[in-house]
Amino acid sequence: VPLVLVSAPAHPLAARAALTPDDLKHERLLVNVPECSFWMAGNKILGPGPKRIKAGGVPVMRAWAEHGLGISLLPRFAVADSLRSGALVRLDLPLPDLSLRLVWREDRESLPGMRDVLYAAARP
Repeated sequence: VPLVLVSAPAHPLAARAALTPDDLKHERLLVNVPECSFWMAGNKILGPGPKRIKAGGVPVMRAWAEHGLGISLLPRFAVADSLRSGALVRLDLPLPDLSLRLVWREDRESLPGMRDVLYAAARP
C-alpha cells in the first residue's frame, strides 16, 4: 500500500518544493495510535520532529488534513479522491519506497465493506 504525505492546499508547505524531514519538525502530524503502521512509517520517514496529534482513524486524519489542522501520511488509495478533487495536495517530500502489507483474517473477509477495502488497496 503506497503512502503519501498530504496537506490542505492552503498549508504553507503545499507550495514548497523539495521538502526535507527537517522542514516538517514544527508541523502537526495527524496520526492514529502508536501501534498503527502509518505512525511507525512516519517515525521511520520523518523522525521524531513533527508533533504527533492523535486524530483517530484514516477518515478523521484525512478530514482534519483537508481542514488544515495538520499534515498526514496516509495510504494513497485513502486520499485519491481528495487529491483528485483538490481538497488535499501531495507534499513534495521524497519518500522512500515504503509499502505496507495488509493482513486480514480469512474468516473476516465476508464482513460488509471488507472486499471494497481490499480491492481499493490493491489498485495502483
